[in-house]
Amino acid sequence: MKTNIAIFTPMANEEKNAKKFILKILKYRKYFNKFRYFIILDKASTDNTYKIVKELENKHKPLKVIWSPKNKTVVDAYVEGYKNCLKTDYEWILEIDAGGSHNPKNILNFIKFINNDYDCIYGSRFCKNGKMLNSNYIRDLFSKGGSLLTKFFFNINLLDTTSGYQMFNKNVLKKIINKKLLSRNRFFQTEIKIYTRKLNIKEVPIQYVCQTHTMNLYAIFESIYLLLKIRLLNKNHI
Repeated sequence: MKTNIAIFTPMANEEKNAKKFILKILKYRKYFNKFRYFIILDKASTDNTYKIVKELENKHKPLKVIWSPKNKTVVDAYVEGYKNCLKTDYEWILEIDAGGSHNPKNILNFIKFINNDYDCIYGSRFCKNGKMLNSNYIRDLFSKGGSLLTKFFFNINLLDTTSGYQMFNKNVLKKIINKKLLSRNRFFQTEIKIYTRKLNIKEVPIQYVCQTHTMNLYAIFESIYLLLKIRLLNKNHI
């Protein structure tokens, strides 16, 4: 049985790959009764990405470009995506990154379980058939180490707690937005998984391609600090 989905991608400086990536995503509209795809752009993008995606918007009705100059952090861009997807009132919301790290083909792995009463479906690099490509020792260490550390503090039934390729039931996503995220960096992806850990969640394999081999020390320290802070909160789940 087909259902409805709203997908979004934050983009910045993707003029070389934006058109090809968007057209790949739009091919999956055939699997749904209703389909909407949002591109979130802000001042972090300084090349011709905005112009390219606006031209595509004029040609493809399901595509909607959101210009959000008020965004100050990466989290603001994602929250803007969540809110615009929720406005459609479609049953499912999927987030996927551009830039070559997330493979659109893996959308099929998500929609395979879309009618199985799950609240959240999370992409995983570390479950069976999941892969982390073009990686190195440092990226492997911090990606797997971050997941292990999260599982140490919280009883969470996921092998990968740092992935950002994920899908939510609209009612769950509303609760996440209302809770308000503490992180101002990429840790918010883990934060969401902590809050939803007591819900009916499913992990599906993705093939993640590393685009950088460096790690942001500030982001690492923020992640550890927030793990401790969330652990001390009385209401650290939804």
